[in-house]
Amino acid sequence: MVKKAIHTLLLILSFFSLFSQTKESKLAGTMQTYHNYNMFDGAVLVAENGKVVYKGAFGQANREWNIPNKTDTRFMIGSVSKPLTATLMLIQVQKGLISLNKTIADYLPEFKGKPAANITIKQLLSHTSGMPNYDIIKDFFPKISRVSFTREEYIKIYMDSALSFKPGEKYFYSSWGYFTLGYIMERVTGKSYSQLMKEDIFDKAGMGNSGSYHHLQIVPNRATGYDYSFGGFTSADFRDQSNTMGTGDLYSTVEDLFKFHLALMDHSLLNKELTDEMLTEGIRPARYGYGWFNQNFKYTNTDSVAANFHLGMTEGFISFFIRIPSTNSMAVILCNSSPTDFFGITKNLIKTLYNKPVVIKEPGHKKMETYISQLGVVKAVEEYKKMKADTAHYYFDWISMNFIAEQLLNLKRYQEALVIAENNTAEFPDKDFVMFTTANIYLALNRKEEAVRYYKKTLEISPGYQEAKNRLKELEGK
Repeated sequence: MVKKAIHTLLLILSFFSLFSQTKESKLAGTMQTYHNYNMFDGAVLVAENGKVVYKGAFGQANREWNIPNKTDTRFMIGSVSKPLTATLMLIQVQKGLISLNKTIADYLPEFKGKPAANITIKQLLSHTSGMPNYDIIKDFFPKISRVSFTREEYIKIYMDSALSFKPGEKYFYSSWGYFTLGYIMERVTGKSYSQLMKEDIFDKAGMGNSGSYHHLQIVPNRATGYDYSFGGFTSADFRDQSNTMGTGDLYSTVEDLFKFHLALMDHSLLNKELTDEMLTEGIRPARYGYGWFNQNFKYTNTDSVAANFHLGMTEGFISFFIRIPSTNSMAVILCNSSPTDFFGITKNLIKTLYNKPVVIKEPGHKKMETYISQLGVVKAVEEYKKMKADTAHYYFDWISMNFIAEQLLNLKRYQEALVIAENNTAEFPDKDFVMFTTANIYLALNRKEEAVRYYKKTLEISPGYQEAKNRLKELEGK
């Protein structure tokens, strides 16, 4: 009887081991396929029930020296910094140092009498403050973004800006809002954001490979960021991370972000009450809580799961971090080549966790880049139509197609850019970025009437698109 029980137990353990290995091998195969398609260079980690199911690394951390990425390679995580900043702020609330219902002016007296004076900490955290984003400034990229500022200098850039709406009324994503949160914490505690993050989160969660980046630092094992261009890669443009404090200046590893997830699960950083408040759905459609999009993540046409997630993008880096608290599961991708289909990759990782079939089609935009180089842009569009019809083998995502038009624009190949952009506007008529890129191409060609028309189309889709408003205002002389 005992032997039979042991035999049965061994069979069960063998089954679960095989099942786990099957998931691991499927996840590894998915990421290898994306890498083979030139769609992923970086590191990835997937966990289920609090345990790592799969982790891996692909491509080069540094292309000049052929140094490979590893799972402990440190990547800039862009706006995935925001969940960490939100957690850090809530830790200060937990300590009794800061109140969610107090205002910016309560902590930063220089804001008294300014438009943002009465915005609360809660509204900053949830992007419901009405505070604008840096795209209200013409040529923020690359001019202002490259400049090093003190905190006091940087807030002067936006502290007099008019609000987009009455605080609390709507959702509008504002990186300036998160910079303000970081600065408030510095003023209240007398410690730098970097020091506070290290003491209150990184040290306590065991995140020894994470930190706040400054370009003069030497950071061992930090990846270099690259942008994909026609025929290969280029080094990413420079941005001074001093003006992204609190909003996008952190570096981390997939393993450290797994530790952060576990620390949120077991409340070793933040009590349950504040954690629940952070992860509560906010104003629709974004449902942004404090530092997280808290909404169902749709991973097939019919399946979705309640999740917390955030995207990060900064020069040469893309990241995506998703948590599924109900099963203590998570996935994170940290990529040092841009662009990539971050939603597509993440959906396929989650599909595997839920035992759904994964079919990865060839990214058509990669073929388009080849066709543009070899056949010319008109023939490339003809091939696009053929590939689009071949749904069994190819897929297209609008972000990558728009990126092709942007690349050609940046290379000053304006006529070629226009051919791609006009195709994109027909194929993706509901995408504001596509309309905005098309408007910029017409403007570069000095075809101002068409530029005005497409800036207006951008605003029809996204009325709050500030950069489109600014360009339109300049062109119409208002």
